[in-house]
Amino acid sequence: MQLVLATVLASLWLAAGAPAQAIIAQSSGLANPTDVIDFGVNLYPNNTPITSQFVGVTVTHSRYFTVASANNIVGGFLTNDFSASPNTVSLKFAQPISDVSFVYHQISTNAPSTIRALLEGATVSSFSGTWNQLQPNNWFGFRGIRLDEVQIDFVVDFNLDTIEYRADIAQCLFDNGNDINPPGLQCANLPVLGTTWHATIAPVSGTLMTLLAYAPTGLQSPQSFPGGELLIPLSPPPVTITGFGSYSLAIPSSPSWLGTSLAFQGFRVDDLIGGPQLVALNAQTLVLGF
Repeated sequence: MQLVLATVLASLWLAAGAPAQAIIAQSSGLANPTDVIDFGVNLYPNNTPITSQFVGVTVTHSRYFTVASANNIVGGFLTNDFSASPNTVSLKFAQPISDVSFVYHQISTNAPSTIRALLEGATVSSFSGTWNQLQPNNWFGFRGIRLDEVQIDFVVDFNLDTIEYRADIAQCLFDNGNDINPPGLQCANLPVLGTTWHATIAPVSGTLMTLLAYAPTGLQSPQSFPGGELLIPLSPPPVTITGFGSYSLAIPSSPSWLGTSLAFQGFRVDDLIGGPQLVALNAQTLVLGF
């Protein structure tokens, strides 16, 4: 039996169809990035110019330094190349990405920094502000947007570390908490924009039905309940679809959905001694992409 998850799509248009969001002075960056560049520790002598030494990104107007730690700067980081001008650092990615975050210290507070997201040379989003290197909330970036470059107009000097980003590649991310639940929910294919995603829940002897639950706010820390571990929150209530092992979801084709994360957990209802019992299975987080 194959069910089209129309109710899920209806909720997704509300939850995931929102416009791009800037990450401004936050205490953390992306959740579940596909790639992280942390600049290592002592990979190069201090003051080494950085261009294409790190896979996935080309940098202009920066030099390498290493410190023990300094307010979310850990080990290697980027700072100003004082031998060149203007005061703009560029992070050019090898391919378009859908989200990006990074630790940024604005050294001078005499004027605001401007942070821009670009795609093929055109600015698609930007914001400005005056921050300082001592504040603990120093994560910046963009969510829900397609870009291939970040430019930062800094004031006097900057520190930059831990670039997290999400590639355009569609993904299914397996999660099973503390591995108490039996694995049973599988992605039959990847959630590519403009296609139909298929999932299966493997029944066992005595399975009466299967359920696929969509969590609008994503997964939670594992919570014990009589049928295993609950990996999705109950508030707001999950959208639950009953069936028997086979499910499908039409993925929108619009690029605005790129990088959207959708969290699901599988369940079985098994006929056991004492009557039917709900059995929790693993979760899968879909990352929509190409």
